[in-house]
Amino acid sequence: MSATDESVDIYERLAAAQEALPHGFPRTASGVEIKLIKKAFSPEEVALAGQLTRFPETAAEIAKRVGGDVVGVTALLESMIPRRLVRLDSPGMSAPGLAPTVAGEKRYRLGQFLVGWYEANMRLLDREFAELFEQYVIEGGGERILAPRPGVLGVVPVRGSLKPEQMAVMESHLDIDAHFQRHERFLVMPCVCKREMELLHGHSCGQPLKRCGFVGLPPNTPLGETVLDREEALKLFGALEQMGHVHNACYGFVMGADTPQFVGCCNCCGCCCTIFHGQRLAGLSEGAQKSNYRAAINPEACVSCGACIQRCPVNAIAEDENGKSKVDRAKCIGCGVCVIGCPTDAIELVPVSAEEWFHTPASMAEWEEMRLEYLAAQK
Repeated sequence: MSATDESVDIYERLAAAQEALPHGFPRTASGVEIKLIKKAFSPEEVALAGQLTRFPETAAEIAKRVGGDVVGVTALLESMIPRRLVRLDSPGMSAPGLAPTVAGEKRYRLGQFLVGWYEANMRLLDREFAELFEQYVIEGGGERILAPRPGVLGVVPVRGSLKPEQMAVMESHLDIDAHFQRHERFLVMPCVCKREMELLHGHSCGQPLKRCGFVGLPPNTPLGETVLDREEALKLFGALEQMGHVHNACYGFVMGADTPQFVGCCNCCGCCCTIFHGQRLAGLSEGAQKSNYRAAINPEACVSCGACIQRCPVNAIAEDENGKSKVDRAKCIGCGVCVIGCPTDAIELVPVSAEEWFHTPASMAEWEEMRLEYLAAQK
């Protein structure tokens, strides 16, 4: 397979393929998205990835279609998986109507930009990549990626913010404690959003850099800087909650599971998080998919200490005319950070109405179909 097919602009083709994904990768007037692609990937990688879609195929099928050698195509596909431009198919990712993956058979599909190859490359690249990304968000990329529903990330209430009766009937993907009981080893990674802020603005919020993932690993995985045992992982996770981090889970939490379940998350502060920061840059009212709860404050129990105002990552709480804290329900994302930080237990999370309730997709494929239906309805 030729890495540079002169009959087609391989960068434009990949950008178009990315734009066609439910996650989105919109075009801009300046073409900054092409610069992002060129910064992240080689011409050979771009040439092949641009011919993939969200529909999974075997390496043999791809090689036949693009006119390449199976061995070479397979090696190139595998090399792009760690940087998320290519993703492996799984039961939770297969598009509706397609046959399930055969045991032992690998099928490949195009990976999305956010959450996907942006984060993977931000771990490897430099200030220029961060600058290009911020320019892309400002020029309109953020709106097409962040605003459509469902969001690319979903808020999971922090532990201790839901009442016992709510915990008894909560959705399985919110059960953080069950996740920690299922595994003995956990992958905890440096936050790419904090790295981006440091590269761009010399900004450091003082929060820990190592705070994202907490993905379960095989029990025999060697411990190390980014691999923690259950005790250490729980200790760090609890500390992050007390510091005011929001649990933002990618909808990958359903992939490979029989039912939707929590499998890890980003732990976001309001100043560094790409979703929160991108939402502000693009002037959007929606960013992360809100949880099915909203904060409510009992004014009689409120002592006007301001702790909830300081902790809220989306500025949804402010003083009212009496000096008491008041929630702007439209802004509240239902993270529960204010609840566990209130010294007088004046705040609680209350469920939204049946009409507002967001029914969590049972698979990534279902999330994609929901997103496509939403986008079609906006036209």
